Amino acid sequence: MSPTDLEQDAGQPVPTPSGSTSTTDGTRELLFEGDEGLLPAEVRNTLARLLSTRFIDGVRNPAWWSRVQRHEDVLRSRLNDVYLELVVDRRREVAFTQQVELDQEVPVLLRKEKPLPLPAAILLLHLRQEYDRGAVEGRDVVVDHADLLDHLEVWKNVDDQNPATFRKRCEAAITLVREKGILVLLTPLRYRISGVIYALLTAEKVDAMTAAFEEMASAGQSPEPAAAREENA
Repeated sequence: MSPTDLEQDAGQPVPTPSGSTSTTDGTRELLFEGDEGLLPAEVRNTLARLLSTRFIDGVRNPAWWSRVQRHEDVLRSRLNDVYLELVVDRRREVAFTQQVELDQEVPVLLRKEKPLPLPAAILLLHLRQEYDRGAVEGRDVVVDHADLLDHLEVWKNVDDQNPATFRKRCEAAITLVREKGILVLLTPLRYRISGVIYALLTAEKVDAMTAAFEEMASAGQSPEPAAAREENA
């Protein structure tokens, strides 16, 4: 590329190899008073998005997905600075962050795992299984609200709650999963399962949860809290 290919009008921002933004007169682009940042606004916004939500669903948010791909190297570098990894799954169009596991003790930026309510844990496992079936067939997976309630209904006796209370807990579980971006609303009572579920529930977690639920079903008891954990998004 010749120098003329990089020419822009005087005063316009020109991205530098380090990912910082400068103008043709050598000054940096300031986004607010006292700004000492080196990244362009678009990169900063994408980085902040990854840090605040942890997941970007490219099907649901194609603009954010494009930004992740466009600035992948600098995003990965800045996340590594705070002991986080950037995982980009192009086939599923999902980007997410995860904590780097080190032998030495380092500050942990991502919130630690916490137990999920039983209906939410059951629902997550069901959605992961449905998503896997759709992936094998090469299709998006669409689920109905009523079908999700029906799937949870079979666990009512195991949960040992009266029907009205358990129904409320099931509705709350669906709301929780929607808020995490796993269920994407298509119509008021139909959802698409986002590829985020693949990142949220690793194969190891699926195996552990499946074993716990099978044991619970056979014994008619609730699972231990550790068996129904997920990473807080």
